[in-house]
Amino acid sequence: MDSTSPAPSAPSAPGDDRADQTDRVILESARAELGPLDRGDLVVLDDATGALTSAALEEVAGGAFRVLVHEASAQRALALAESHPAARREGRLVIAGLDGTPQDLGGLLEGSAPQVALARLPKALAALDHRAHALARAGVPALVAGGRVKHMIRTQNEVLAGAFDEVHATRGIGKSRALVGRGPRAGDRSAPVLEGGADIRIRGEQVRVPLRGVGGVFGGASADAGSLLLLAALDRAVVAGGAPWAADAASSADAQAASSTADAPGAAGGDSLAAVDLGCGNGLMSVYLRRAFPEARVLATDDDLDAVASTRATLDADADADADAGPGVRVLWESSLAAQAPGSADLVLLNPPFHDGTAVDATLVHGLLDAVSRVLRPGGELWFVHNSHLRYRSEVEHRVGPVRQRARDRRFTVLQATRG
Repeated sequence: MDSTSPAPSAPSAPGDDRADQTDRVILESARAELGPLDRGDLVVLDDATGALTSAALEEVAGGAFRVLVHEASAQRALALAESHPAARREGRLVIAGLDGTPQDLGGLLEGSAPQVALARLPKALAALDHRAHALARAGVPALVAGGRVKHMIRTQNEVLAGAFDEVHATRGIGKSRALVGRGPRAGDRSAPVLEGGADIRIRGEQVRVPLRGVGGVFGGASADAGSLLLLAALDRAVVAGGAPWAADAASSADAQAASSTADAPGAAGGDSLAAVDLGCGNGLMSVYLRRAFPEARVLATDDDLDAVASTRATLDADADADADAGPGVRVLWESSLAAQAPGSADLVLLNPPFHDGTAVDATLVHGLLDAVSRVLRPGGELWFVHNSHLRYRSEVEHRVGPVRQRARDRRFTVLQATRG
């Protein structure tokens, strides 16, 4: 990463004391490269602190230009929206996925006149590749993406060079620096979607299912080993008759009128099985649920926009599967089942995240378990997989209900918890 651009002039990010070194190097590098940031719409990607959005709104204040935000996390997007209500009402702040705005970056930028995109470097190279090509295809003339030096590698330059004619690194501020891409490549290709697949058993039959990966979704287009262990254990239980809700769901297709009692599966919202893939990732478990229970009402939900796009792409790739007789799958971008009613689910599958950025954070799962406890009906089940060394059994039992171990190997453990 050669430093060939002017050094940032001052380590400041006006108007927001939440700005960290990375925010400051992004903003000051953009000003050093482009001059005043008031000559077009400003695009902000993955604003971890909220400081980039606040600074961008100050830059365009009083003018005709807007700040267009693409924030991968639903939770952070809502927090940004709540922090700037006036700017949203006035149309100066537009956030992807909110207020009817398209969720994809290309849709967000359609009809805009951007001067520059300001971004945090994502952890995954695939995410950087996806975002860079989406920006170039939309004609964004420059990208300034910052990160901590210890997490930056030369391959990031090479990824950006696939979408922009000129790429260079800035000098740093403290332990952060930025990469600058200028001159979007004419006729740039569409943002890449990875293609793959997995072999799983569905009601005892070995089946090959397609997988798709968009941006930085966990696992890309490959099957995660933890999810495979969970699905194998779940399918054994279904075949052996060890999942009462599965038997009830099958009978409900033939006897809907007789199965509408308060304790029947899905009673909170209908007679069919109500199943949730919480943290749907690339859609592997959503495909299983749709194929194994074609009459079920399946909800796939994730806080991450790349995961939501990946699940939709996977389900589209699997569209010719023999699973379109029932209600199908709803795919939602939301944080911790925030929009779902209490007691509305019979079954939740969960392979939760254990990393916050590049750091392991074993507490990330606590809010998800609380959300599961709220959404499951009494007698409903959570099937949960976790890294074996994290020892989550007592946490699941405390937050959801009685626990039974269903599978375990050297790396992962599968637990079944029943809501009391």
